Amino acid sequence: MSLVLTPAHLAAAFDHAAATYPNECCGLIVGRTEGEDWIAERLVPTRNMDTTGRNDRYVLHPQDRLKADEAARADGLAIVGFYHSHPDHGVYFSETDLKNSEEYQMGEPWLPPSYAYLIVSIYDKEPRDHGAFVVREGQSEPLPVRLLPWPEDAS
Repeated sequence: MSLVLTPAHLAAAFDHAAATYPNECCGLIVGRTEGEDWIAERLVPTRNMDTTGRNDRYVLHPQDRLKADEAARADGLAIVGFYHSHPDHGVYFSETDLKNSEEYQMGEPWLPPSYAYLIVSIYDKEPRDHGAFVVREGQSEPLPVRLLPWPEDAS
């Protein structure tokens, strides 16, 4: 089980994080599943609709998600995950991240892991680290990230 990305995908997530710093960025991972792997084909940046005034929260814009889902389906793909940044913090799946996850929102009986959650850590607009997680049985678990070579325009 892993999230499969290219260096261009990861760079796109870090670029998005730098552009929205000091606030969290958020976006969608569009791709396909293969066995137990989530294979990214592209990342789709979305607007952060959080209105709490805090820089450590995100809310995906529903219209951005709908458009990305329609475009993915037209290409025979699906939304397979989500990404967001942790400005000036490390990579971890916070309690807020868990409670806002699709699987947690559905509640019991727990769904099997349905999405990959990529988090990029950025300090003062500089990339620091990345990691991925899944939600299983109402708890987060680390998900290995595999970086594959790919054309640089794959974001």
